[in-house]
Amino acid sequence: MGDGIGLAGSAMVSRELQQEALVHNLANVSTPGFKAARIFARVLEDVNGGIDSVREAARNQEMYIDFSQGPLQRTGRVLDLALEGQGFFVVSTPDGERFTRNGNFSLDQSGQMVNASGFPVMSDAGPVVLRGNDVAVDESGEILSSGESSGRLLIKSVTNLQDLVQEGGGLFSPRPGAELRDAESTARVFQGCLEGSNVFGLDEMVRMTSVLKHYEAAQRMIQMQNTTLSRAVNDLIQA
Repeated sequence: MGDGIGLAGSAMVSRELQQEALVHNLANVSTPGFKAARIFARVLEDVNGGIDSVREAARNQEMYIDFSQGPLQRTGRVLDLALEGQGFFVVSTPDGERFTRNGNFSLDQSGQMVNASGFPVMSDAGPVVLRGNDVAVDESGEILSSGESSGRLLIKSVTNLQDLVQEGGGLFSPRPGAELRDAESTARVFQGCLEGSNVFGLDEMVRMTSVLKHYEAAQRMIQMQNTTLSRAVNDLIQA
């Protein structure tokens, strides 16, 4: 009986973690360049029942990022840039270079191209500095400002995308030992566009409903087994 309660409890823990990921995804359904978080559960590993099953349920959850392409959305803003294909824009932060698919860029007071957090966007010649208002960016990432080259956008990736850690502000950082590589040949840049989130609200709501139903089923199972166990104990006492 205790094993059954433990197994149901482990199912509830698993569904709670999935629900947290789904809520996070839904909160970012309109965030440019956002990539959905998914939970992979090694549900068949060390399933022995009891309280150990509940502990293992938390340890056996692995989050991965769905890096599938989001839809390109036309904005008409000169400094809105979208990537199609593999690769990430590179921005310079106080903690080092970070990757992003959110190309909602602007200019700071010094004429540097920056992201929404104010971090400089990098080119092959350093931070992108624009010297005029007439800005053109071609599909390879080459930047022309009033007819003069401002460098080529630095577009990088990693050999294994799951070596990227999702941070706040639409940024990703490579794990220690991640194999970095240039990605200019596998990505195209589109000016006046943003890549939308790859989260589709209706799909996430369907997943959330399914997870909730499984959670409630496990909860009812615990309640039923607890009732049965209580009756058995009472019968033994009265015997």
